[in-house]
Amino acid sequence: MGLFDFIKKIPTANEIKGSFGEWLAKVYVKTTPGALVLHDVLIDGADGYTSQIDLLIVGNKGIYVIEAKMFADAKIYGDTKKSKWNYYKHGKKYEIYSPLKQNKKHVEYLKVFLKDYGDIPCFSIVAMICDDLISGEINDGDNLNTAICSSLPAMEDAIYKIAEHKATVFDDTKKQDVFEYIKNNQRVGKDARLEHKQNVIAYKESLEELRKHRICPYCKSELILRNGKNGKFYGCSNFPKCRYTASIENET
Repeated sequence: MGLFDFIKKIPTANEIKGSFGEWLAKVYVKTTPGALVLHDVLIDGADGYTSQIDLLIVGNKGIYVIEAKMFADAKIYGDTKKSKWNYYKHGKKYEIYSPLKQNKKHVEYLKVFLKDYGDIPCFSIVAMICDDLISGEINDGDNLNTAICSSLPAMEDAIYKIAEHKATVFDDTKKQDVFEYIKNNQRVGKDARLEHKQNVIAYKESLEELRKHRICPYCKSELILRNGKNGKFYGCSNFPKCRYTASIENET
């Protein structure tokens, strides 16, 4: 078992002009024949919340949901089971929310958004463009559905690797239909973006409230105190179906 890891040449910030998502979309229109690409997609999800997805690639094997972040001159360290990751830049330490968990939520919302199409296979790809990336296990073998990549060439490799053992679910007509549905039903405009930002704040506040009461923010089960190799932590009582954990220090 091990992380599906990729280390290849990393582009610099100067190589990427304008919107990162737009730049990615242009790259994958050229390098992924037959795929249909949308960037910066804002959709309605569950419970009145919205989801902003950096990049969607609709292919014959399903939909690749891509969370892309660029951390120039930074090193990133993340535990795939925890909600907080760290990155180090110019000798300083910063904390970010797990991009894996963030993208998991994007996938969940996209499935709700496309519920009329049935259970469409959606694959999560996290691209952390940085100097160095260290993280834990995800999955491996023929059942790969999630990948963390530290470069754009690696992200392309991940797409091919995920698709390698997957069945074809869309013919070209169905693929175009799903693409057009997302494109035509996404939320657009400044007001929609502002509302999304407000939704993000409200969502984070709701998670914090659940954690304060020792309730898992993912499956709403009780959080219980556990002993791990690095000390005590709070874990979901619904383990192993739910692998949410929270540190004692932050109690979040």
